[in-house]
Amino acid sequence: MEHYVAIDQLPKGFRIPKDFQDRLRFEPATGRLIHVGFMGKADFDRLCQQTNDWPFRRKLDELFRLCADENAEKPKGLRRLLGAFTHLWMA
Repeated sequence: MEHYVAIDQLPKGFRIPKDFQDRLRFEPATGRLIHVGFMGKADFDRLCQQTNDWPFRRKLDELFRLCADENAEKPKGLRRLLGAFTHLWMA
């Protein structure tokens, strides 16, 4: 699954590491920084270390949260049933 955040451009001197190029890309035409699949904390830290541009780091953090939520534990069993019931009851 692809996740993205909107950015105008990559910060000066920021380069997407070679081992990230199949998972992370910037599309200038759409203004999107796109990540495919799950992003681990170590990946996020490694990308942040490349720049002191805090607005860009906040965008990386936003992207990290989107990618990390992809594999968040889904409710199971009784929690799933109660969630569905609550959703129907509140509607």
